[in-house]
Amino acid sequence: MWAGDVTFNGQVKYAGGATTATPSWWIGGLVPTATVNGYWPEDVNLNGQVRYAGGANDRDPILLTIGGTIPTAVRLQQLP
Repeated sequence: MWAGDVTFNGQVKYAGGATTATPSWWIGGLVPTATVNGYWPEDVNLNGQVRYAGGANDRDPILLTIGGTIPTAVRLQQLP
């Protein structure tokens, strides 16, 4: 499983419909800089906090997972 597949659907998307970056915003509520403590599925960097924006946020690793250059790219799950 690639880092950032927080919806467990076998793909990582940073932008576009049904992104995996959006659930980390939902967990914080209406304030994008809010944090929620705990190891939630949306805690992509596994630091014990879910953060949508700001330092050590959980969206940046998703962008790195898809390749970091095209935000609409999709990385599909690889199975052995």
